[in-house]
Order: sequence, then C-alpha cells, then structure tokens
Amino acid sequence: MTLEKKHILVVDDSRSVRAFFEDIFSKKEDFSAVFAASGEEAVKIFEADREDPNPLFQFVLTDINMPGMDGFETIEAIKKIDPGINTGMITGFNIDDYMKMALEKGVFNIICKMDPPDEIIRTVDNLITGNNIFGIDNYLEGSPSIIKVKITETSMLKTAVNDIIEFARPNLDEEKLYGLKTGLIEMGTNAIYHAYGYEKGSVVALKDTEEVVIQYGADDKKLIVVINDSSGSLSKEKVLSQINKGVNPSPEDLIASGGRGIYLTRYLCDKLIVNIEKDKRTEVLIFMYFNQEYIENKPLLINQI
Repeated sequence: MTLEKKHILVVDDSRSVRAFFEDIFSKKEDFSAVFAASGEEAVKIFEADREDPNPLFQFVLTDINMPGMDGFETIEAIKKIDPGINTGMITGFNIDDYMKMALEKGVFNIICKMDPPDEIIRTVDNLITGNNIFGIDNYLEGSPSIIKVKITETSMLKTAVNDIIEFARPNLDEEKLYGLKTGLIEMGTNAIYHAYGYEKGSVVALKDTEEVVIQYGADDKKLIVVINDSSGSLSKEKVLSQINKGVNPSPEDLIASGGRGIYLTRYLCDKLIVNIEKDKRTEVLIFMYFNQEYIENKPLLINQI
C-alpha cells in the first residue's frame, strides 16, 4: 500500500538541526521534507512551489531565532504568498519569551526542539491533516485502558480529581501531583462554569444538553487527562490571550481575580494541548511525564477546526 505523502518545508539555520529533522522525517514513509537554511531561502523555495501548476507544500515548520529573517517574519512572508498554508514554529529557547509576539502575529503552535521525535511527528501530522487532534487514544502509545467519567454536577468534579490523583500517585512525585491537581481543578471548573455560563462557586447540575466528560489513562511514559465540554465556547485567540496574560501580565492582570486557569495549568503541568471545534466542543489535554523532572520549556499547542 502506497501512503499519500505529506510535503513539508522545514526552515532552520542550524545544520545539525536540519540533519535531525531530515533523520526523523526520512523514517516516515508518508512524509517528504525539503529544507531551507534561512527565512530568505525558504520564501524563495515556497514561492517557486506556488508558481508550479501542482504545488506540493502542505506545511511550513520554521525555527524562530535565525539571522536575517526570523521565524515570525518568515511565516508572515510565506502567508502573503499563500494565506491558507498551515504553519508551525519550533525553538530550543523558552517559548514564553515569544508569547507576546505569537499573540500579535496569530501563531498558535510552537513546538519544543527537545520534545521526543515521535511527539514532534504527531504534532506536525495533526497540524497538516487535523484528522487525529481530538481523542485521548491519539496521544497514548499502545492500547492502555481508558477511564471515562461523565460529570453531571459540581460535586462529581472533586471525586473525579481525587480518583485521578490516586491513579497517578505511583508514578508522580508530590510536586507533580500538586501541579496535576491544580490543573484538573482549574480546567474542570472552566468546563463546568465558564463553558456554560454558570456563576463560579455555585452548586450546578448540568442540563441534558450540557456535557462535561473526563477521560484519563497512562502508557509507559506518561499520564494524560482529557477534559471535554460540548460548548465549543473558547476560541484559539482567547486561549492564547489568556496564556499571554499569565506570561506577560499588565498591572490590571496582576490584580484580576480570574482568567488564569489555562496559564496556571500550562505552567504547572508538563504539557497542555487545547483543541477546539468552534461552537461544538472544547478538549483540554493535560500531560504528565513519568521519571522526568519538572519541564520548564512548554510547547504552545492550540488547535481550532
């Protein structure tokens, strides 16, 4: 069976990084990667591709810090040629340092170079196709058991959080358990109160048309918890804005009593992915890795279809 190729343009000024990506993409039969050593070269390659009657590139992945045109300028120039091209960025530096620029430029996916190769491939594949964004099964290796809990009232959230913490306890230290518990409370509260417009702190029994579902499971390397609501009330712009307010707070943000849940969860947990199908569903995935210390450099992964 011949797999349909996914054609990508990878931009990085480091020869060793280009070699790394060439190695991981060459091992995937369904990927074909072309490499550029600068933003300027990438724009020329992409422009030539779009002038061809049968253009190939479906995705452009670029480093941020480069001599000459940086990653943001490269993406901006490429989108002037084809506004519909899917793009992502990658860096070995602290992604939070680029959060304000990401908000200004509308960049919603920045990958860490230190991520495991299989996770980089999965992220790029999802950004190209959008086929496997939703669902915990797409992020766990093998076929582990998945526990599913439907939350119909606020009291059930506390029970679910406690059950997940006990499930995770054999594999996570106390610092990570604290981060996980905080993230679960914040994201669970958001799913119940903010998604459906209830007053925070009130006792809520969800209507039949309102759904919050929590799923969790683990493979050999990590625990994943997924919190779903059926409102789809978030937008990728709102999620990025909330994260940026935590990273780059204004004086007003510092004294605000709310709006920090997504930022706190991303900060305290190892990885956070937010998937949105506008007006239909929101899915938040919380990752906690086993046998690893606290991961400081967090990717930015917000997907909206």
